[in-house]
Amino acid sequence: MLSVIPKRYARDIWTIFFARIVTASGFAISMPFFSLYLNNELGIRMTVVGIILMSATLVGAILGVYGGELSDRKGRKWVMVRALIWRFVLFAIMAYFIARRSNIFIITALLIANSAFGAFFIPASQSYVADLTSPEKRTRAYGLLRIGGNFGWALGLIVGGLLVTIDYALLFYFTSLSMFIAAILVIILSKESLPSDRHPQDSRTSIKDMLSVAKDTRFLLFTTICVLVYIVWGQLIYPLSVYSVNVIGITKPQLSILFTINGLMVVFFQYFITNLIPAKRELAALWIGAFVYGFGYLFVGFAGGLSFLIFSVIIITIGEMIVTPTSLSYASIIALDTHKGRYLGFFNLAQSLGWAVAPLIGGILIDTFTGKSISSWAIIASLAFISAIGFIIFGRKYKTHLRVSMGEPSTRDPLILNQT
Repeated sequence: MLSVIPKRYARDIWTIFFARIVTASGFAISMPFFSLYLNNELGIRMTVVGIILMSATLVGAILGVYGGELSDRKGRKWVMVRALIWRFVLFAIMAYFIARRSNIFIITALLIANSAFGAFFIPASQSYVADLTSPEKRTRAYGLLRIGGNFGWALGLIVGGLLVTIDYALLFYFTSLSMFIAAILVIILSKESLPSDRHPQDSRTSIKDMLSVAKDTRFLLFTTICVLVYIVWGQLIYPLSVYSVNVIGITKPQLSILFTINGLMVVFFQYFITNLIPAKRELAALWIGAFVYGFGYLFVGFAGGLSFLIFSVIIITIGEMIVTPTSLSYASIIALDTHKGRYLGFFNLAQSLGWAVAPLIGGILIDTFTGKSISSWAIIASLAFISAIGFIIFGRKYKTHLRVSMGEPSTRDPLILNQT
C-alpha cells in the first residue's frame, strides 16, 4: 500500500534525517539570497556571479570525490562530523566579512572552502544510508532524506525571507549555527555504519584510486547523463531567483514563497512519489522525470508574474521528486559494495559539476537574452530533454548487460534488467 508517511527506519537513519532538516534550513536561510547580495549590493554582473558560484561548486565537486574515498577508509560518521564542524566555523567567518562588505575575493575564498566541506558530508551521508538499507528500499530511504532536506529548506526560506530585510550577514550567522547543531546531533545520536573490518589495510589514498571509477564504463555513462539533468536542477536557486526578482518583478518575500512551495511539496509528496516507483524501474522513472523537468523550466519563459511562476515551480518540483532520489538510488545499486563511498563521491562529482555550471549558464543566458525571454529557458529545458533521451538509450544499451567490469560478481544484475 502506498504511503505518504515514512515508517520502519533505524534510529541512525532518522538522525541523518533530522540533521538534514537542520543543515538545509541553515542553507536556505542564506544561500538563495547570496546571488542577490552579490548582484544588488556589490554590483557584480550575473555572469561574474555565475563564475564565482561555479568555482565554489567545482572545487567542492573535486574534493567530494576525496570525501567519499575518505569515508571508505576512516568511516562515514568520522567524515560527517568533521565536515559539519568546519562548515560551522567557515560560515561564521563568512558572516563576519559580509557584515563589513569586505573584498569579494575574501568572501569567494570562504565560499569555496565551505563548499569543499559540504561536498565531504554528502557522499559520506549517502554511503551511510546505503550501508543501512537494502537496494529495494534505498530509493525510499533517499526520498526520506529529501523530505528532511526540503522541510528544512521551507523553514529556512521563511526565516531568510524575514532576515534578508534586516541584514545579509545575519543570514550567514544563522547558517553557521545550524551546522553546529547538526554536528551535535550526529555526534550524540549516530553510530558508525562502516564495520572496522571493512576499513582498507592501506590508509593511503591516491588520485588514481579515486578516479578508478571512471574505468567502469556503465557507471561513467550514467553519471555523464546525470550531469545534464543536474545542470537544469541547478537553475532553481540562483538564476531563477535573479530572473524572478529582477526581470519578472516579484518581491523578495514572494521569491521565498516560490521556494517554500518547492520545499513543502517535497515534504508532503516525496515519499508518495518514491512509493510509486517500483523496484527495477528506476531508469523509466528517470527519463519521465527529466521530461517533466524540461517542461517545468520551459514554462518559466512564459511567466509574467507570480501566479505562472508558481505553476512552473510546481511542475519543476514534480520532476525533481522523481529524478533526484531515483538517480542516487540507481547509482548506489550499480556501485561496488567495497567502494561505495568512492563511487558515490564520484557520482556527486556529476551532481556538483551540474550545479557548478548551472549558475554560469543561467547567468550568461540572463545577460544575453535581456528582459523577459523564452529563448533562455527553452535552452535550459532542452538539456533536460536531452538527458531524458540519454536515459532511454542507456536503458536499452544495458537492458541485458551483466556486470562483470572491475571484477565484480553479477549477483545484483537482476536489479538492472528490464528497466526501460
